[in-house]
Amino acid sequence: MKKVYYPFTLLIPGAFLLAACTSTAATTEAPATDVPAPADTDVPVAEECAFKIGFVTDVGQINDQSFNEAGYAGVLLAVDQLGLGEDCFSFIETSDSADYLPNIESFLDEGFGIIVTSGFAMGSTTHQAGIDNPNIFFIGTDQDQVDADFNPEPLDNVVGLIFHEDVSGFLAGALAGLMTESNVVGGVYGCPFIPPVARFEVGYYNGAKFVNPDVEVLNVYHPGSLDVCFTDPEFAAETAATLIIEGADVMFGAGGLTGNGALIAACNQGVNVIGVDVDQYNTLPEVQACIMSSATKGLTSDVASLIISATDGTFPGGTVFGPAVLAPFHSFDDTIPQDVKDRLQEISDMIDSGEIDPCAPFEGSNEGTFCTPVVMN
Repeated sequence: MKKVYYPFTLLIPGAFLLAACTSTAATTEAPATDVPAPADTDVPVAEECAFKIGFVTDVGQINDQSFNEAGYAGVLLAVDQLGLGEDCFSFIETSDSADYLPNIESFLDEGFGIIVTSGFAMGSTTHQAGIDNPNIFFIGTDQDQVDADFNPEPLDNVVGLIFHEDVSGFLAGALAGLMTESNVVGGVYGCPFIPPVARFEVGYYNGAKFVNPDVEVLNVYHPGSLDVCFTDPEFAAETAATLIIEGADVMFGAGGLTGNGALIAACNQGVNVIGVDVDQYNTLPEVQACIMSSATKGLTSDVASLIISATDGTFPGGTVFGPAVLAPFHSFDDTIPQDVKDRLQEISDMIDSGEIDPCAPFEGSNEGTFCTPVVMN
């Protein structure tokens, strides 16, 4: 029986319609591309910046070892490729959601021509900033390009970089369902009203049940507001401990620092874990001994590519889908049986062909998932 706790749920009204997309492969063999890489500090500082690039975090820290950090690593990668000096890029950490617009305006006032904003919650603010500033390029991660009524509204100067989190979540759930010995797996998540988080959760549940119909999936969302639900590792650690008492022997964490707290607490108790957003074997050393894989997004490489496109006249505008795949197994490569690896590849192929809907609703599932099919009819 699935357990999902909704101490409160703020569901976004209306149908959340995503713009047309291209199918992306979701394989377990694809290398993770989100390892944060520092810019080349030996690049000389130019007298004037050919491009000025700003990055605004969602509520949370730049070094969250997850979503914000991976997005900013894309800025650093682009800076390195463009040969920009240290005066040509910067970041602002958002501590309160009320500061989304002021933080963007700070970069506008300072003459930044490319602004990257991090996270779904910044979507409407970023989109409106693009309308108000048509000569500035905006890249919003986890942000579809829609109007106030959630109808597609692509802009030439704004790209929303989004992902099929239900796909990588499904593969993570399948891995958990195949590797559990107790027949109980757990997951700890950020806000239930953030669609990318909800897509991870629904995919994880469906994937575990697909390979193991008898498995019990214990999923718990954070009960707080946007200002705290991604930055509460203490809540996550306590929740993970409770789920372990209830029998969970695999733990998935999807929610920035909150998710990290669940992974670290579970690992400290000898429970195998699955990371999120980036290859957390590389970014969260505290769990290297027990992390089987991560449900990744191509944040770093795709943010860098979009920044480069803004400088060379190929900026696409509108909504762009990035890859959503399982990271390598690293130290678990010899532990995970070959038949499990083969099964995961088979499942990935079935998702790509449309045979499996990783976002299929089920009794009690989160109504705020808003998935787009991998294969469009």
